[in-house]
Amino acid sequence: MLTSTLTLPPEVQATADDTLLAVRQPGLIMKTGAVTKRLKAKGGNTLRMSRYDRLPTAPVPLPRDGSQPDATPLNRVDIDGTVSFYGLFCAINQRVFLQNQDLVLQETAELLGLSMRMTEDQLTRDMLQATATVYNCTGGANGDLPTNLSPADLDEVTAALLGNDAWMMLDRQEGENRFGTGPIRNAYLMLCHTDLTPDLNNLPGFISQWNYPNQNKTIREEWGSYNNIRAMVSSVGSVVPQASRLGKNVYNSFVQGLESLCCVEQDNYSASIIYRPAIFSGALAQNITIGYTFAEVPRILNDLWLTNVRSTLY
Repeated sequence: MLTSTLTLPPEVQATADDTLLAVRQPGLIMKTGAVTKRLKAKGGNTLRMSRYDRLPTAPVPLPRDGSQPDATPLNRVDIDGTVSFYGLFCAINQRVFLQNQDLVLQETAELLGLSMRMTEDQLTRDMLQATATVYNCTGGANGDLPTNLSPADLDEVTAALLGNDAWMMLDRQEGENRFGTGPIRNAYLMLCHTDLTPDLNNLPGFISQWNYPNQNKTIREEWGSYNNIRAMVSSVGSVVPQASRLGKNVYNSFVQGLESLCCVEQDNYSASIIYRPAIFSGALAQNITIGYTFAEVPRILNDLWLTNVRSTLY
């Protein structure tokens, strides 16, 4: 009988690579501008955050007869954040470690860490999509509702945030004598889906992060800036399928000022990896378990300082 590659056993024809291939890891941007708040352990499950409304001005002179004007009342706004608990685990049989050549436990721990961070990102994204003030783009040229992103829309959102006294989050970068670069303005932060990158590139005056004068002051996953907005992108950004007037996908881009939202985490229950050896999992010690738990809730702190800009693609 002729021996050929068709008759060789599989273990002769294949060699296992000793390096695992990369796992898809999206940019997790939704908590970039969020303030972190701590809920003390044994302090209940709700953190109450409060602020006072500003007082009115006093443009009228006091009476000359010395009479006393009416007192001005104080008003306090309370915002409650009630944490929920989340978790995920994997169970692995002892034979896997005995017979498999991969470092299964190490790889599982890394995958669980990625899952946990993606869960945190998703919770914040879904909260913003459901509760943030909505602005539908109308200045684009694709004939849909909402339209594609346009300079007029972004300028209007910026003006609204400025009118609401929202502080910008990112400092300016002064121009330097470097070829192809330009100065960057103080800016609000915009969190976008990666599908919007062509529309961002086509905005007149858009500056790619590669053209910033100081690369040390760029943010990871930052795509670039337009006037007073700097955009970050993620493949797991917010998108609502077939939600436009013409049945196209609608993309939610969250433009935010300083202290517009927060994430409340509870002490003693934040980002915990839990490993249980097989000896604790059954009478025959056959399986180990490894998982994560965390307690968190994202909350908008001021509706006037955050806008959900809804757009379609050009």
